[in-house]
Amino acid sequence: MNEQLSALLIHERSKPFDALCRMLWELSVGTHSIDCCRAARGVISRCKPDVIFTDRSLSDGDWQTVLYLVEQTDAPASVIVVSPVPDAHTYLSVMEGGAFDFVAPPFEREPLNFVLRSAALNTHRLRTALTRVSCA
Repeated sequence: MNEQLSALLIHERSKPFDALCRMLWELSVGTHSIDCCRAARGVISRCKPDVIFTDRSLSDGDWQTVLYLVEQTDAPASVIVVSPVPDAHTYLSVMEGGAFDFVAPPFEREPLNFVLRSAALNTHRLRTALTRVSCA
């Protein structure tokens, strides 16, 4: 998995996403940003991101809406929920709700790289399984 990874960021605020974008750039991850769930379905299908980072809540939905939209596309992807602060309750809710992970600043290179690569491998596994099912 040496190819460049791609990430879709769905958010309406600059904090903590500006810091996340800088770190993704340092990790050579191609990024695309949108600010609402409404645009997500088309972007996900068209861009097929390896990983989706989403804010906990958006003006037209939340992280669960993003999970639903991903499930409705032909491009499965790992969804990581981003919070401006660590929050154990939200972490548990996100993990139990089907997201791949939950992250909060500070975004340090090695831990973020590990989460990112793990999520990308999960996305690859999901897409391989989908291809096998569609070929059967």
